[in-house]
Amino acid sequence: MIPPRICASDLIEESCAQGVLFDMDGVLADTEACHVEAWVRLMDRHGAADVPADLIRATFGQTNDTIIPRLYRYAGQPAPERLGELSREKETFFREAARGRLKPLRGLPRFLDWLRKRGIPLAIGTSAPIENVRFLLDEFGWNRYFCVVVDRSRFAAGKPAPDCFLKAAELLRMPPERVLVFEDSMHGLLAARRGRFQPCAVGTTLPEAELRRHARWVIRDFRDIAC
Repeated sequence: MIPPRICASDLIEESCAQGVLFDMDGVLADTEACHVEAWVRLMDRHGAADVPADLIRATFGQTNDTIIPRLYRYAGQPAPERLGELSREKETFFREAARGRLKPLRGLPRFLDWLRKRGIPLAIGTSAPIENVRFLLDEFGWNRYFCVVVDRSRFAAGKPAPDCFLKAAELLRMPPERVLVFEDSMHGLLAARRGRFQPCAVGTTLPEAELRRHARWVIRDFRDIAC
């Protein structure tokens, strides 16, 4: 089923949004293949080979200190003690895999320009480290768009806890109910709902029917928002 196009003005009005918050992976860009490649490389290097890609995809939206023990348990290995070191290595592998390969999600540059021209503050809320955020913004030349960036170092509990998004709302100086959140992962959509945000689901990761259980608005990509 192809969702109808959503008018950007109607979306902002119906959500009562004063600010817009974007998850990064799967929303600003479709990074799935690069993350899977990085995880497989990390597991192969550190004795937990043959972790299936579907299991890796099921962890999207969570923090690395949650993901790494889960992947090791699947491989029948004890939980590693060097979580921080392994996490940094994995994200280095991701940036190596992603350099020059990523493109903005279709329709997003036009939507960002539309929001910026109307003075609507924009934020990023992600479980990724700040190095990944800077990498992506530099790749796309988008440093001028976002007045708030909340990376993994700036909140305690990872998604589906709402801490990441609540920190972004605090920095935007807005109540969660007035912030429209774009998310693709189930953990992220649950975080948005638990934090009382207005979620719009992006269909890069999950089937539309599943997304509609957790979000009022569902788009395949940002071409479905008419600016």
